Amino acid sequence: MKRVHHIVRVPLAALLLVSLMVWAQTESYRARLSPMPTTPQTVDSITGEGEVFLSLEGNLLTVSGSFAGMSSVATAAHLHNGPPAQPGPAVHPLEVSAATGGEISGEIELTDEQVAALRANSLYVQIHSEGNPPGELRGWIFPRE
Repeated sequence: MKRVHHIVRVPLAALLLVSLMVWAQTESYRARLSPMPTTPQTVDSITGEGEVFLSLEGNLLTVSGSFAGMSSVATAAHLHNGPPAQPGPAVHPLEVSAATGGEISGEIELTDEQVAALRANSLYVQIHSEGNPPGELRGWIFPRE
C-alpha cells in the first residue's frame, strides 16, 4: 500500500514542478528610445536617445533603462498602448530621472489584454520633457533575441 502512494506522489510532484517552470518563464523585451516628434514644430528641437530593457514574468513587467542627450529635462515617462508608428494612450506611469539624461524604471502588473498587446508589439515607452510635454523620446517594445 505504501508503494502505491509513493508512486503516485513522484509523478504528481514532477508535474507540479514542470508546471511551475513553464509558468515562471521570463520573456525579455527591448525598446530603443529615439527622438519622435509629436508635432511638426518639434521636429528640429527634440534630441536624445536611450535604451530600455523589459522582462515579463506572468503579468509582471519590469522596466529598466537609461536615456541621454534630451533637449530639456524629463518630466514624466509612460508605457503607452499603440501599434508601431501609431501613437496611443498612456496606460502606466514609469519612474524617470528629472534631468536631460538618467534612468527610467518601473514594475507594472499588466492586464491580460496588455500582455497580448506587448506580445503583438503594440506597447511603447515614451519620455516627456519640459520643452516637449507631448513626448520627446519614444521606443516601441520588441522581443529581445
